[in-house]
Amino acid sequence: MFLFSAAMVFVSGGMFLADQGKPEYFTCKHLAMSWFIGAIIGAVIGSVLCNKIYKKLITCFASLLVTISGILLIADSDSYDALLAARYLNGGALGLVFPLTMVLISEETVKYMRGMNAAAMASMCLSLGIFLQICYMYIWPEGSFDGTQMMGTLSIFWGFISFIIAFTLQLESPVFYLQRGQEEMAIDVLRRLQRPFTITHETYEQLAEHKLYVAESAEDTLLKSALIGLPALIKLSFYRVFTAASYSFYSFFAVSYASSVLYTPDDFWPMYIYGLCAWLGPMLVLFTLDSKGRKPPMIVGFFFTCSIAFILGGLLHNQKNVRDKDIMTAVMYLLMAYQFFAGLSTASSAVYLTEAFPLAVKSFYVALAFIAEMAIHIVIIAVHSEPWRFNVYDLSDYFYTVGALSLVFFALAIVAMPETKNDTLRECLAKFRKIINYKSD
Repeated sequence: MFLFSAAMVFVSGGMFLADQGKPEYFTCKHLAMSWFIGAIIGAVIGSVLCNKIYKKLITCFASLLVTISGILLIADSDSYDALLAARYLNGGALGLVFPLTMVLISEETVKYMRGMNAAAMASMCLSLGIFLQICYMYIWPEGSFDGTQMMGTLSIFWGFISFIIAFTLQLESPVFYLQRGQEEMAIDVLRRLQRPFTITHETYEQLAEHKLYVAESAEDTLLKSALIGLPALIKLSFYRVFTAASYSFYSFFAVSYASSVLYTPDDFWPMYIYGLCAWLGPMLVLFTLDSKGRKPPMIVGFFFTCSIAFILGGLLHNQKNVRDKDIMTAVMYLLMAYQFFAGLSTASSAVYLTEAFPLAVKSFYVALAFIAEMAIHIVIIAVHSEPWRFNVYDLSDYFYTVGALSLVFFALAIVAMPETKNDTLRECLAKFRKIINYKSD
């Protein structure tokens, strides 16, 4: 419950991420890029403020941005400027809460639930927003209250609920208080994170572990911390780049095109199944990350995404195939499977972001990995063809590229990514300092 407020921002962000909007607006690349640019700006600001002011204030401000974005959409859904401003504000809200969410999960969650909480927040909630947007985007009737206004209504709801929960229930990190010598406040936070709200032996065990974590972090200079975290930053930035590629413009365009070849404009079920697969991947793996570990779903997911991406690249390489209904049927179902396994493979990236970086640079490195992800979306939008229908001829190269990325990270996942289930943050840092991590536990 302590991060439910941020979850609402992630769901709202997922809806904007999946929003295709009105065709006459989204032929403008600036509008398509605006949400991602806003997210980058928000992440930069959020990473700086994360350790300087109370995180509750940042979350409340982000919630207000989500609410304002919804108000703009309802007030004038036909206005290009209103839509552009709404996308910037909503992206900025997600960027603001992303670094602090990863920091709070790492410092407030017990080690045997860290994986579930991180994946639920940064993977499952975002995918849920994508699924919800796809669901009503195709079924919402034309009329005086259009789909854009419906998205605005939901954004106001998410923002309002997020603000109330953040204002009344969100807690500051115990590490935040320990860094300032406020041990009693840290104990009180740990007490309130437990059920029932009592101080137990486990409370003092967690306090002792946090104190060791703060003490060891204080021994390193900022420069040393930055160098220690650099290998993990490189690996996780690459990991988040694949995350972006798995639900980018081209991925959504491919399934839209395949379904348009096979079905009439009134048949929307392929898009629903596609969105459901995007959500089911991280949701199903959610409950295994702390028991089976981070590496198994990552390795399995990358193996299948690599295989499916190369198959898709081969099928779409012949330009005659893009009008063949039998081929497009295979492509459509392969894309659904691809989206499921992409969600499976990328869920661990959110967990690693909570564990990989030294305390002094954690919020900054989390933001940098997030910025790398958003930058890939911007690059993909910048290079796609105009008009949109010509992008079908780029799909083969796109999936070959994604397949190559998957293959590289499949190998990287086996030999370089550590298994961190049930490890303390100090133990995680020790593993991430190694370039090679063969061991599975």
